[in-house]
Amino acid sequence: MTAMKTPVTTGGDRVRPAGLALAAAACCVAAAGCMGSWMIRGTRVHYNQSFSHTSSQEMLLNIVRMRYGETPTFLDLPSINSVSEAGLVGAGEQPKESVTQGIFGGDFSLRDEPTLSYQPRRGGNLADSLLKHLRAEILLDIPPGNDSRMFLLMFVDSMNGVRNSPTATSLGSRVLQPNDEFRQMIDLYIGLQDRGAVKLRVAMQDDEVHGPVPGAPVLAYDAVVAAKQGYVYQSSDDEVTLHKRERMVVMAVRPEDAGVADLVELTDVLRLVPDRSAYAIKSQEEVEIDLNEDSGATTLPSGPFETISMNVRSGTQAMAFLAKGVNVPAAHVRRGEVHTYQGLDGRPFDARQLTRGLFAVCVQKHRPLWSDLAVKYRDHWFYIAEDDVQSRATLSMLKFILDVNSQSGSAGPVLTLPLR
Repeated sequence: MTAMKTPVTTGGDRVRPAGLALAAAACCVAAAGCMGSWMIRGTRVHYNQSFSHTSSQEMLLNIVRMRYGETPTFLDLPSINSVSEAGLVGAGEQPKESVTQGIFGGDFSLRDEPTLSYQPRRGGNLADSLLKHLRAEILLDIPPGNDSRMFLLMFVDSMNGVRNSPTATSLGSRVLQPNDEFRQMIDLYIGLQDRGAVKLRVAMQDDEVHGPVPGAPVLAYDAVVAAKQGYVYQSSDDEVTLHKRERMVVMAVRPEDAGVADLVELTDVLRLVPDRSAYAIKSQEEVEIDLNEDSGATTLPSGPFETISMNVRSGTQAMAFLAKGVNVPAAHVRRGEVHTYQGLDGRPFDARQLTRGLFAVCVQKHRPLWSDLAVKYRDHWFYIAEDDVQSRATLSMLKFILDVNSQSGSAGPVLTLPLR
């Protein structure tokens, strides 16, 4: 709440009560006319900064909680209502014996009363933001370069069997595996993307879903209805076939870069068919696998592939993965308050190597002096170092993707706090 009181006076022996009332009214009207712009300039940026900063703190706190095996909790702030008032309090002519004899006086008051509405994220909104897996098409919305690298390391679990330590996305897993091969593959792709050798493009593909029907005329109404459902009719030689029109993401290869060493290495790592001009990128759940029923084989195909199958994580899996980059106090480890990990060989495994160069959270007993992105948890301060721009950028991307992925306006209990 903001309040300001300023004495308002007018001098002169010829001021009449009616004139005093008109002067007071004029002062109020003038103050009300200017106050709106004053309040916007004085509050909007401050609200914006506070909302952004506390959102980052909440996300950091939830990641730290997940390092300790706890579930994340979000408290959204769907609305901020601010009521501003201005006016003269106690306006009137001063008593004759007053030192301000014959002077009109009063107190000018300016008040700002914000009302905050908090809404716990739950139900469908929680499921959309944290539990729903992203799709491969989101790559089209990620800028190339370091942003693509951040997204692939944080949100992609595997690509054509090259795994990004998938057990690291579980809160209860104690056995982790390194992701060095996945990082090598990402570095190859980003290097090719940075120099324009490969680019992500949108492609259309028609897959036949119904065999040819001889002599079947297609009415205009049927074609319109089919188009609305993503289907298209194709006619040839008095036969009509129905196709499913599919929009997909492809990794297009620049012709002059075909056969270069790093592109060949990338296709080898991903077990792709070589010398193709484009490779479709699909979410793993959309890739069909035909098992060899004759021989009774139940193993997955080993390639080569014509499609890049991408297993994209959910929001909570990405947060659990980033939680491996949280440093923890040695006392908490000794007391068993936090998980310790081992590798596939049974030896101790430092989980922080999974997020190196991507995300790191420091810890100390006292509040850090040079970092404003810090939260207190279990009597210790967890923070992102002031010069760690990469970790802040990773946290910002995580926040943005979760916010976009969540539904807006979902129903739920709202806690309203008027500030007086």
